[in-house]
Amino acid sequence: MSIPLRVLFVEDMEEDAILMVRELKRGGFEPTWKRVDTEPDMEAAMRDKWDIVISDYSMPMFSAMDALSLVKRQNDQIPFIIVSGAIGEQTAVEVMKAGAQDYFLKSSIARLPIAVERELRDALVRRKQRASSAALREMQARFYAFMNAAPMPAWIKDAELRYLYVNPAQSAFFGMTPSDMIGLSDFDLMSSGAAQNAQEHDHTVLETKREMHTQETVFDANHNPKIMDMVRFPIGSDGKSLAAGLAMDVTDRVNSQKELEQAMERQKMLASRVIEVQERERQHLARGLHDDVGQSLTALKINLETIKKTGSLEGPSLQNGIDIVASVLSQVRSLSLDLRPPQLDNLGLIATLRSYVENKANLANVKGWFESSPLSVELHHDIENTCFRIVQEAVTNILRHAKAENIWVKVSQRQDQLNVSIRDDGKGFDIEKARSNAISGTSFGLLNMEERAVLVGGAMDIASAPGEGVEIVLQLPVTPVMRRG
Repeated sequence: MSIPLRVLFVEDMEEDAILMVRELKRGGFEPTWKRVDTEPDMEAAMRDKWDIVISDYSMPMFSAMDALSLVKRQNDQIPFIIVSGAIGEQTAVEVMKAGAQDYFLKSSIARLPIAVERELRDALVRRKQRASSAALREMQARFYAFMNAAPMPAWIKDAELRYLYVNPAQSAFFGMTPSDMIGLSDFDLMSSGAAQNAQEHDHTVLETKREMHTQETVFDANHNPKIMDMVRFPIGSDGKSLAAGLAMDVTDRVNSQKELEQAMERQKMLASRVIEVQERERQHLARGLHDDVGQSLTALKINLETIKKTGSLEGPSLQNGIDIVASVLSQVRSLSLDLRPPQLDNLGLIATLRSYVENKANLANVKGWFESSPLSVELHHDIENTCFRIVQEAVTNILRHAKAENIWVKVSQRQDQLNVSIRDDGKGFDIEKARSNAISGTSFGLLNMEERAVLVGGAMDIASAPGEGVEIVLQLPVTPVMRRG
């Protein structure tokens, strides 16, 4: 079966072209051919598709070197063979250096089919190699484009665990450029403990040839600790195993999870404390009513019965009864004070807070500053009571523990929300430690205030650090969202 072949002959002698066509047919080809002998004709012919170009070396109006140059400009993948009546060895070397694939004398024209078959085969190999190289370059370009755009750090290390490749996100994490990191190890970038840990994981990946997921803390270029989810995996290169990896910054997510867990623990503790406080208040009222008021009323009843039996209003029984009534009134007043300070009813919240802050500050020999704006909406009595009790406890704690010189209390109202700020310039404290103490049950100061705010649907934030004072910001609705049970 003949092999189709499109041949462009650069030949000034048509007889020679026909002779070569005949030899190609003898060699098993079925040529479709065209002959040209000038540069313009060849340029026009090159617009068509050819499998091979066969050129005479020397022609009156054209030359093989000119034809070869034209082919290289148009399509350098087309095989180019030179056939000449006479060509010297030096000339042959020159044309081969210029890019011709083969040459031979016209007297050896019988070699033509073998040479064509070989050059077509070699051209196919070259095209495949070029396609492979182009595909590899495209794949590399896509890889680098992807990795350069990837927001997560990525890297490849050699068998000595030195960086062979890092993407911009990885180098930026350490405040470097990718080229600066090539050849470095983790010991050049991290603390010794973190680097030792990372290299142990890399060795495990290379030995087991399996991926490995870890979570590690690494300091970035600004010396901030970052919690990183690491995925390490082996890759092969030229028969060698390399250690590759990806990392994702999960610091915010982990911290949020911790904060959520702590908040849930605090909420759990608050719920427990709310029940405890309610029960304690009920026990206090019950004990006051039973032990004090109840016993006094019992004594009064006995006196009244004595007066009834004797029918006399004179004597110690009447005076004793009067004294008992006075005691009961005092006891009831004391119990009512525990539930709601009477100043709130007599003076209102703002005046009561101002009086309390200034009096407590004067007694403790510190400066008390109170600022308020008029309240546009009347507050529910539970809100007034809650606000007063929180300020009362906060000021008491400041005077007891803070060693402050100034106390500032500011009250304002915005629409349906009461805002209260309590601030001091004392020694401050570690909030997380205080919360831990509250959760562990060794200190209830913060929880007591927070639980009061929560009970009426409010919220309380605390800002402090050792040596920087304390600021408590309280936000309460003008009407309770939840009422005490």
